[in-house]
Amino acid sequence: MSGDLNEHDQLVAKLRESGVRYLVPTDARADESQPLNTLDLLNRLAESGDPRLRHSMIGLFILHSNWADFAEQLAALLQGAARIELIAHYMAAVYLQRMWRTRLSFYLDVQLLPDLFSKQLDLPSPEDRFGKTGLHALANWHAAQTNPAFNHLSSYEHVMDLLFDQLEREASAHEPA
Repeated sequence: MSGDLNEHDQLVAKLRESGVRYLVPTDARADESQPLNTLDLLNRLAESGDPRLRHSMIGLFILHSNWADFAEQLAALLQGAARIELIAHYMAAVYLQRMWRTRLSFYLDVQLLPDLFSKQLDLPSPEDRFGKTGLHALANWHAAQTNPAFNHLSSYEHVMDLLFDQLEREASAHEPA
């Protein structure tokens, strides 16, 4: 069990370093003797048994649109549940980024993530209704691949709530008094 906590803390620390700072513990420390590169981080998140860690990939991709190449590389290497989780969370980021583009632009320089998997999964284009149609279809696809009782759509949207809360707190910390 302590190994699991250590793994969790390691991933949370690396997420914090990468800009996703809404997960706890806030004082998590990474083991500097075992550095994680981006591909390893995404791989470990995709394979994680903790849904909060898997969902954090959405925030990472929104914050780092230049990580799309890593998603494509890793999807070619992964199989089974980890591949499904990586692709689902990447595409959730693609759709959510379109849905929230204007609001995101208040905090970030938004570079749109490329649509890597919608044709392969027979999902709508991210441009269809600003991503909303695709996000709903993705949630249905994700449920069919994993646990149909799990509300994937709500989870995707919750990540955006957490990310916006973080971005707003960080922006207000930099505003003059």
